[in-house]
Amino acid sequence: GILAHPNLRVIDRLIETWKLLPTFALPAVFLFVANYTNSISLNRIGISLTYTSKCAIPAITLILTILLDGMASLPSIPALLSLLPIGFGVAAASWNHPSFELLGFLAALVSCASQSALNVTTKRIMKHANVAGPVAQRAMVAVGFVLAATMSLYQILSQKRDVKEETEAPPPLWLGAMAVTAYHVEYVLSFVFVKMVAPITYSASDAVRRLGIIIVGNLMFGGPAFTPFNVVGVLCALGGALAFSVLNNVP
Repeated sequence: GILAHPNLRVIDRLIETWKLLPTFALPAVFLFVANYTNSISLNRIGISLTYTSKCAIPAITLILTILLDGMASLPSIPALLSLLPIGFGVAAASWNHPSFELLGFLAALVSCASQSALNVTTKRIMKHANVAGPVAQRAMVAVGFVLAATMSLYQILSQKRDVKEETEAPPPLWLGAMAVTAYHVEYVLSFVFVKMVAPITYSASDAVRRLGIIIVGNLMFGGPAFTPFNVVGVLCALGGALAFSVLNNVP
């Protein structure tokens, strides 16, 4: 984020990021926890169940919005009701895929709660600090880098020197580069969008992204073919997201 920028003044961005670290420390922790526990969940229970469990993000976002801003900050009742088919649709789209495992499922729920807290706190802080989405993302990733490096160093130092653990071969360089690039682009666009809309609107739109991950994950990694019930779920989620977008803009 510091280097991939049309402005070549890298030192200025480094200074700006350093100054913003305390401001974005809290959402950065939520960002780190959301991604860390999401990785655990993906490893243990797979794509479908991980992202099905995140149907709760709009509901958790709704609760946080009420606690922080009061009932007056909520969209209309019809718009809120349109969140129900989104949650049902994402669940139905992966109904016959999950392989339940307690630790993985708990990790998915923690990731779900952290993602909701990230959306709400980031929106408030960006508005208060008057910074753009890419700037906020740089600050939060900088904090996340420190957290990840600290955890990795602890794991290395805590290993017994006389024990040789079997490790998997690292992924090819091109695949790692694609993952890093995709992560950066995803979160830059995510925080740009967060600043433009209310957190509850963002969470509703994010349901469509999760639906896409479930479908593409099934195509890439295999699994049972989509049943008619799964197809109904896909259409239900997309219809709910469209309904929310329309109803949320009705005066």
